[in-house]
Amino acid sequence: MKQMAAVVLALGMMLAGARAWALTLTGPETQDVARQWAQSAFFPRMEALTGVHMDAQSLDEEAYEALLSGMLEGEIPAEVLFKAELTRTQERALLDAGALIDLAPLIEENMPNLSALLEENPAWRDVIALEDGRIASLPLLSRSERQVCVWINAAWLEQLGIAMPGTVEELTQALLVLRDADPNGNGKADEIAADLTGVWEMRWLLPYFGIVADDYHIARVEGSAVFAPELAGYRDFVELLRSWYEQGILQPQAFTAYHSVSALQTQEEDAPVVSALLVSMTPFTHVPAQNVTDYRALLMPGPDGETVWRDLLGSVWTGCFAVTSACEDPEAALRWVDALYGEEGARLAYAGVEGEDYIVGEDGSWTLNVQATRPLEEIQAEALMYTGTTMPGLVPQAFLERVDSDADRHVFAESAKVQAVARQVTPAYALDAASQARADALALTIGGCVDRGIARFVTGETPLDDEHWNAWLQELRQAGSEELVNLLNQAK
Repeated sequence: MKQMAAVVLALGMMLAGARAWALTLTGPETQDVARQWAQSAFFPRMEALTGVHMDAQSLDEEAYEALLSGMLEGEIPAEVLFKAELTRTQERALLDAGALIDLAPLIEENMPNLSALLEENPAWRDVIALEDGRIASLPLLSRSERQVCVWINAAWLEQLGIAMPGTVEELTQALLVLRDADPNGNGKADEIAADLTGVWEMRWLLPYFGIVADDYHIARVEGSAVFAPELAGYRDFVELLRSWYEQGILQPQAFTAYHSVSALQTQEEDAPVVSALLVSMTPFTHVPAQNVTDYRALLMPGPDGETVWRDLLGSVWTGCFAVTSACEDPEAALRWVDALYGEEGARLAYAGVEGEDYIVGEDGSWTLNVQATRPLEEIQAEALMYTGTTMPGLVPQAFLERVDSDADRHVFAESAKVQAVARQVTPAYALDAASQARADALALTIGGCVDRGIARFVTGETPLDDEHWNAWLQELRQAGSEELVNLLNQAK
């Protein structure tokens, strides 16, 4: 009897131990990525690396939103949220509801890779922590984040003997020539001078007027927050767009349509290039791969001679990984994700396994092992994890920059030039919960007023004169622009 009891006790201990190392994991995955986590090779490879098994299940956006709502009511079906896409408001709410656990006291003991990164970059901890010091989620970290750039077709400039523009006036004249000279050589008048759609893309021209503004339309002058449309250069920016619209540099449907070449994945590689100027993190979004190196990031000084840019993402992208209160072994969950903050785990996520998913050449460069029987999309869906929703970990930048791709290396190099002069306008998560909620509400109303006002000025629906400009600024003040500025000036 004692022997049987001992066997039962040992079996119980084994099962308990096995349970402690097997966790349930879920999160959202975008519809444009054909990846099912339950079938992905990524999770078994992470188990081999960490010793922690994840029962992984991806959800569509609607199901994931329902899951988060249920967690606020105490229904917590998973132990780990991966690629969690949590906003700061959601982080606070889920922590306060007891649905997530505070990770702050667990990081140092269980996450040596992340701990070393935070010690090396103390400001990163300030970004991921709430104002009370709690940490609801873990981030994606990057020492060299890609930047949104204004890209100009430098190959066309060179072909036509046009110097790289250094002023707004030179840029305007260059775009007019590029539009009319048939630089793509197909005998059609299909060149788009400024392939910009929507005010958000157009606002990336603001640095040429000495204004670096965030999505709250906030700029900084001598360290203080100011409302960007109140600055003199902002009207100059709108007047440029108006003149571009009148001259046909901007397309007539610039405020109402999608990009004419936004679906290039479905086009043949010999599709004609039509964009002289575009805004994106990479020209890959607009042109075939063989034409990416034709484009250069256009950096021009503002009126004071200084070249500055807006850093869109910064080095820290939060909300990517969280541990729920249903987790029976939070330490194991953190040991698992900590591998992604190290080189080996990061490579698994971004390139897979050497010799199987990617190949390293004699010079140290690497390339994905794309074959006719296993195209790129299949590798990304079956083995990699970096595409789609944002994942936690450290971007293995040094490794990625050794990719055997002229186009990718070109984009990395151009983006680095932009990052060297980029700055963040408002520190990430500078506001407390109540102030953040109010700022978000104000920004929603103000943003619509800004976009509609610019579109009406540019298209000529509203005259661009002192009377109507001042009336628009007054409309923005009534929408709360002054209150928003005051909130941000009181931030930490």
